Amino acid sequence: MIAFALAALLAVNAFVPALHEGDTLPVIPLVDQSGHAFSIAQLRGNAVVLTFVYTRCADARMCPLESLKYARLQRALGDARVRLLELTLDPAYDTPAVLRRYGAAYGADPRRWTLATGAPASLADLATRVGIASERTAPGTIVHTEATIVLDRDGAIARVIDGNAWTPGDMLALARDAAGERPAPLAGLQTWLTAAIQRCGGGDLPVSTLELIALVVALSAVSGTLLLRSLRLSDRT
Repeated sequence: MIAFALAALLAVNAFVPALHEGDTLPVIPLVDQSGHAFSIAQLRGNAVVLTFVYTRCADARMCPLESLKYARLQRALGDARVRLLELTLDPAYDTPAVLRRYGAAYGADPRRWTLATGAPASLADLATRVGIASERTAPGTIVHTEATIVLDRDGAIARVIDGNAWTPGDMLALARDAAGERPAPLAGLQTWLTAAIQRCGGGDLPVSTLELIALVVALSAVSGTLLLRSLRLSDRT
């Protein structure tokens, strides 16, 4: 039933955001999971990965998957100047206390990952402007499209990504770029390898710097051994 309703919603509401890359995201009053007044403007100086969810979502392919990817992304952040933000599509139910419990279930660290609510009209307008269509089809059930928005450190939209097919490794690379961070040594290879493993279903955890260094050392050792054997064979001939 949910899949049918989503298909109908998609048929009527194609992904056509009113805000595009380079536009500044409107600032609306919000309340975070701790019950404190919050504004996206407070995150200036960091890249922000933003999406919309609701805590009663029962479709494992939708909000739960998005939040699971946020959890993986949070583990990969390291010292990156990147903040994660989820806004609710169901402010009447998703109070700060409900959002706090939801975030805790996914391991959300309030220092890096904010879940927030606000005035229903303001949230609905913002969701629509970034291309998210939603419709309440039954009590506690909201059928909606998905998108993830990456904001740069000045609060402007750097990327708008339709759907939730992104990987944490790819998203981290986009967010670091939006933050204006110069890639650290091996960062590109680390991000690529993490994304490749996740695309192949090989694991949820990002490749750590130590693991990457170990891999590089191991590959260097194998290459050195093969080269040495090749030279010895050449000497014999």
